[in-house]
Amino acid sequence: MGFYNNGEKGSGRTSALCENWNLKRVVGVVKEDEVQDRCKDETVPIPGTRLYHRRLPKALGKVTEDLTEGEVEEFSKLASEWSKKSPPIEVQRR
Repeated sequence: MGFYNNGEKGSGRTSALCENWNLKRVVGVVKEDEVQDRCKDETVPIPGTRLYHRRLPKALGKVTEDLTEGEVEEFSKLASEWSKKSPPIEVQRR
């Protein structure tokens, strides 16, 4: 009988909030309303339904594709900053 106290150490991160952020995840947070609107416009499903949630990644991809070069650079910087430290309190509270 073991107590499983000799297992591998973690990655050194102190919480789940310090995770890897990428461009799409940041766009999904910062432009959440635009992604939701795009999904509603392109699908018939009602928000909260299974089909609606399956279409959200496609809407997020389209919003990300429509970003200007400046926005891509800005959101990429945010992604690396949030990955190194942690996202702002407002994002953490979601």
